[in-house]
Amino acid sequence: MLFWYELKKILSGVPLWCFVTLCIIFNLWTLPPDLGIEFDTTTPFPENVFESYSTNEVAEAYISFFGLTGRVADRMTAKYTALQAVVDERAEAGDSFSPYFGEQTYAMHYTLFYSLGIMGRLLLQGILLAILLQLLGVGYEQVNNTEHSAYSTKTGRRTLRYKIGAGLVASVGLYALLTIITLSVYFSVFDYRDVWGSSVSSGYNYIIDNIIVRPFATWQSFTVASHLWATIGVSLALVICFSLMSAIVGTFSKNGYIGFLTILLINAVCQVIPTFLSRNTYTRFILYHTPIRLWWSIDLWFTDGGFITLWRDFELWGAGLSFLILAALCVLALMRFNRKDIT
Repeated sequence: MLFWYELKKILSGVPLWCFVTLCIIFNLWTLPPDLGIEFDTTTPFPENVFESYSTNEVAEAYISFFGLTGRVADRMTAKYTALQAVVDERAEAGDSFSPYFGEQTYAMHYTLFYSLGIMGRLLLQGILLAILLQLLGVGYEQVNNTEHSAYSTKTGRRTLRYKIGAGLVASVGLYALLTIITLSVYFSVFDYRDVWGSSVSSGYNYIIDNIIVRPFATWQSFTVASHLWATIGVSLALVICFSLMSAIVGTFSKNGYIGFLTILLINAVCQVIPTFLSRNTYTRFILYHTPIRLWWSIDLWFTDGGFITLWRDFELWGAGLSFLILAALCVLALMRFNRKDIT
């Protein structure tokens, strides 16, 4: 009963729905227009790019360009050696021949899946909503000057767990709402019926960075449809991570504005610190897997990850480890709050 009451309080705010509406309007306004382009969804790529793809060349390019040495260089080599076995499987399966959107594949894939594309913008909006919803729910009593009466007893203080739970559910629900509306309109503009079963590892698709261009090889075999569902799944996990992060900060902060700025500062530090660390330390690469960094690298999810990671499935273990750490910190924050003197 308390959970539903807290959920209702969070979702009843007019500013919240104004923000959601603005997100939807922005998403629909920035959708690429249908210019009447005829997509070739039937012509297979003319060659099997995976037959000639040597992943060791990628490892050597990164090691040489960044001057990697020691264990870091060995780990980078090991990652791409493991990828070679997957590439050989892609070659045997003929994934490269998949037509996807033909010569427009890279542009269409970029539009949907990259960090500044539709899925990246949706995730960023979900992150902002998760932060704001938790700060709103956790800080409700402080804003309404009812903290001393609401939290004067142990029973009253236990309501904080319901507030956090309601914030989590609301965050996931509103991210899902934004995603459903935005993608429904997008897929009504661009017809994906003939490409859902195409492999994202089509020869028409590729990865570009400042060092090397290579085929779009994923660790698991993905169709366009399964790749989209997997992206949504990891995005939901990151929304939950940011919701927990906001709950922790909100529990210790007496002011929602200060809490919001604190979260921005934490993520800015997580974004910047790795760039100051040596590339020959594991610490730098581990810090590339914080939630904010994972959002920024959404275009590389399920692929080799390029030069930002030494490990396969970086988006899965990055999101999973972040969740475990933030969940543990959230429990500790609740325990401390239960002993906190609010007088």
